[in-house]
Order: sequence, then structure tokens, then C-alpha cells
Amino acid sequence: MFPQRMFGVVVAIALGAPVNAVASDSSFTYLEGGIVAGFVNDVETSGILSGTGSPFEIESDAGGGGFIGGAWQFGEHMHLFGEYAAASQDLEISDGVRTTEGEYDMLRWRIGVGYAHPFSSTTSFYGRLSFDNLEFKDAQVAGFDLDIDTDESGLGAEVGMNWAATPTIQLQGHARYTSVGEVVADGFDSDILLGLNGRWHFRPNVALVTGYEFGKITTWNLGVRFSL
Repeated sequence: MFPQRMFGVVVAIALGAPVNAVASDSSFTYLEGGIVAGFVNDVETSGILSGTGSPFEIESDAGGGGFIGGAWQFGEHMHLFGEYAAASQDLEISDGVRTTEGEYDMLRWRIGVGYAHPFSSTTSFYGRLSFDNLEFKDAQVAGFDLDIDTDESGLGAEVGMNWAATPTIQLQGHARYTSVGEVVADGFDSDILLGLNGRWHFRPNVALVTGYEFGKITTWNLGVRFSL
């Protein structure tokens, strides 16, 4: 029930907010959280999901969950950051006789350090280095004995740009490398992801945020950010 409740809170805050709020700044000191949805490519063909008995026909579909993240700026340009997301992914499995629906859990987190450089009064560029982790676990499909427990970590890097389109709306684009982003037969492999995020500051230090990141694991999120 967490995603539905969080979505309700987000909508209620946004609908009751004034439209003339101005973002206080674009610093990298913030705390945010909300709902996340995602789709994992290539689970069906990777062999990472296995079980006993005859071979299964597997179809994976999108699922949802929640995320939390934050950053702390120190000095003039540096910041520390962290992100965590947990989502259930839907499964449809058939042994040729019966078809059953189930799910498995996907956990992703990363921590790291970043550097931001202001290019103008409305635009800044940033770069980040991170330690990334991806885990699949707890496959549950009634009547099937399944095994999925894959957990790997690796390095990541990100470059991006922040742009204050208006006094209340900020846009952010990025390209990100992670060494644990693609599902393969023996675990995970590297991937390049492209993302676009938007923030609407309906109060000086509070923003409605949404983002889309495309890759072998594609995600979309909606939440609230509190800037400090």
C-alpha cells in the first residue's frame, strides 16, 4: 500500500500549493522520496531465474515500489549523495500446462560523491562517481519452486546538467554508467542509462519531482523533494 499512499500525499500537497513559489536555489543539499515503477529487460532469456522441473516459459512485466534519496553539499562545489529504491517486478510463468502470475523483488542503491560547476545563473554542470548495488531476490509464484538470489556491486559514473527553465521549474538531464545495470546469464553486466528529471517548486524549499531513466532497467518516479 506504500506507493498508493505516497501518491495520494504527493497529489494532495501539489493541488493545495500556491503557484507563485520561487525556488530558493539549486544546491545539492536535499532529501526526497516517492513512488517508482520499472521494467527489467532480458530476464526471460538470461537464465538468471531458475527452478526445478521442466523448463519454464517466463514473461516479465513492469512493477512498482518506493524510493528515497538525498545529498549534502560541502564546500562550494562538492556533494555527497545516496539513493535507494525497492520495487516488485511482475512475472508470468508457464510450464506448458498451467500459467501462474507472481513477482520478484528488485533492490537498487548507490552512494557517491559529486562535483557541480555553475555555468550561468540558470545552468550548472555536474559529475558524479558512485558505488552501485543491484539485487534480485524473493521470487514467489504459487505452485512453482523458483530460485533467484543475485546480488552484485560495482562502480558507476554520471554526468549531467541542471537548468532553471523558470523561477519555479528546473530540468535535469544526465547520462549514467553503471557496472551492474544489465541482466546476463551469470548475474549483471554494465549499462549506459539516459535520464530526464523535472522539479516544480510549489514552495521555496519543496518541489514535486518526476524522472524517467532509460536503459536495460528502465524506471519512472514521482515524489517530493525538500531542499535544505
